[in-house]
Amino acid sequence: MAKDPDNVMLLCDGCHREIDRENPEKYPEERLRQMKRRHEAWIRRAVGLGMSSQSYILRFTGRVESNETAIPVDDCIEAMLGIGKTPASLDVIDLKLGVPGHQDTEDLFWAVEPDDLQRFFNKRLEGHFNSGKIRHLSVFGFGPMPLLMKLGQLLPDLHDIDVFSRHREPVPSWAWRNDDPSLKPMLIEGPQGPTRVAIKLSITDRISDERILCVLRDKNVSIWEITCDHPQHDVLKTRDDLSEFRKVVRSAFNRIKEIHGEQAEVMVFPAAPAACCVEFGRVWQPKAHRPMEIYDQSKESGFVRRLRIE
Repeated sequence: MAKDPDNVMLLCDGCHREIDRENPEKYPEERLRQMKRRHEAWIRRAVGLGMSSQSYILRFTGRVESNETAIPVDDCIEAMLGIGKTPASLDVIDLKLGVPGHQDTEDLFWAVEPDDLQRFFNKRLEGHFNSGKIRHLSVFGFGPMPLLMKLGQLLPDLHDIDVFSRHREPVPSWAWRNDDPSLKPMLIEGPQGPTRVAIKLSITDRISDERILCVLRDKNVSIWEITCDHPQHDVLKTRDDLSEFRKVVRSAFNRIKEIHGEQAEVMVFPAAPAACCVEFGRVWQPKAHRPMEIYDQSKESGFVRRLRIE
C-alpha cells in the first residue's frame, strides 16, 4: 500500500520537512490527496496540449505612484493553462519601466516612459511576429493606464494575442473565471456638432462630465462614454467580457469618425482595468482612427494629459 502510486507524493526536501515533521497537523490525508489530484490534473493538461498551444509570455510592469509591481511567472502559466496555452519558452519577455526615484505623477516620468516603452518593445519584439517566431502572445500588464494603452497600440491587432487581467477576489489570480459574461459594456454617444470629443472609460469607476469640462476648460466638447451597469473593481471577470469590450470600443471609434468627421480632436479619460486599457490601444488603428490625447488621474490635479497616440 505504501508503494502504491495512488499513495505517493514526490516532494522537495523543504516540503517534506513542512508536511512530515514541522506542521503535520496542517496536512490531513484529504488535503494531501486534494493537492495531489490538483497537481496531476495540471500535468495531464500540460502534456496533453500540442504545438499550437505554445505561447510566449509578455509581462509589462510599471510603477503606479509609489508602488512597485511584479507578476510571478507561475501566475502567468496558471492563467495560460486555463485557456489551453502553455509557455513556448520560460525566457519571459519583460518590459519593465520606471524612472528610478520618480513616480508616475511627475512630469519627468511621462517625458521619458512612452519613448522607453517604444524602444524596449522594438528591441524585444520587432520583427518576431512577421517572421513567424511568435505565433501567440500572452500579455500580462500592470501599470499606469496611458502606458497600458500605448502598449496596446504597439501590439499587432491582427495577430493571435490574449490579454489577461488580474482579479482580486475571491483570491488574487490572473486566471479567467468560467462564469457567464457579466460586464455588458455599452456605448453612450455624445451630442453631434463639436469637433472636440472626449471618451470616458467608466469601467472601474464613474467619471462625471464636470471632471472632464474642468480639465478642458471648454464646454464645446462632445462627451462619449464606454461604461457598464455597475462600474467597480473586479467587474472584468471573463475572457468573453474582454471580447465584448473590444467590440464596443471599435464601434465607438467608427461612430466618432462618422459623426464628428476626419478632423475630430479625441481625448481619452480612463478608469478601467489594465486589460481593457491594453485592448483599447490594440483596437485603435493609425490609418482608420483619429490621434488620441490620453489623460490620467492625479490626486493633486485631477485628470492630466500624459501622452499622445498617433
